[in-house]
Amino acid sequence: MIRINKEGQSLVEALIALGVAAIVVSAMAVAAITSVNDADFSKYQNLATNYAQQGMEIIRQQSQTDWATFSGQAGSELNPSKKCLDQNSTTLSAVDLVTGECNQNIADQNGKPFFVRSVTLTLTNYIPHPTSSIVDPACNGSVQATVNVAWTDGKCSSGSFCHNVILNSCFTDINGQ
Repeated sequence: MIRINKEGQSLVEALIALGVAAIVVSAMAVAAITSVNDADFSKYQNLATNYAQQGMEIIRQQSQTDWATFSGQAGSELNPSKKCLDQNSTTLSAVDLVTGECNQNIADQNGKPFFVRSVTLTLTNYIPHPTSSIVDPACNGSVQATVNVAWTDGKCSSGSFCHNVILNSCFTDINGQ
């Protein structure tokens, strides 16, 4: 006759139930964390898009106000001019002399620097060759402006700004001077 130990069976059932519960709770935690990360990314992408659009509007106003000064800031196709556009500023500033890049110049909602907004101005005289591929042929004879707003989060490698919103536009002298 075979005897079944019911006391041991209860312990096995309890361990299985505990294991299943741990798996379910872990899956729920992963889903919640992913959801929060996606919401943060979406929020930052929307903010970056707004900052890029704001930057492009500032560039447009500069081009319409003083074309000679504006176009004088542009670099060539082989050597574009990169500038920084700080928060609440309507003037372009120089990049960091050591890194050649802009520092974090736009704050998050808590007032801490978070985004980097830069502007690249290129006086175009489009000649189709491999080194001028960064210039849009539609901008031929004008100034191509590229506004880049970058930010970093936990998905980026240390110290890099792996997320970007980039807007491009062409500007010409509307006054015909």
